[in-house]
Amino acid sequence: MNKLIRDKKGANLVEYIILVGVIALIAIAGFKMFGTKVQEKVQQQAGSVGGINGTAK
Repeated sequence: MNKLIRDKKGANLVEYIILVGVIALIAIAGFKMFGTKVQEKVQQQAGSVGGINGTAK
């Protein structure tokens, strides 16, 4: 019984799982907040590059 109480191997795994979950939530929130703005900027830059090559839409 004392061996199970002192065993800390599982605690590290739980901490990493919580950390990965928090990072995933932050990433999802960022994509939801800035997703359309980033997509608009990428489309603008794609249009600029296409204009340089003479293939603009």
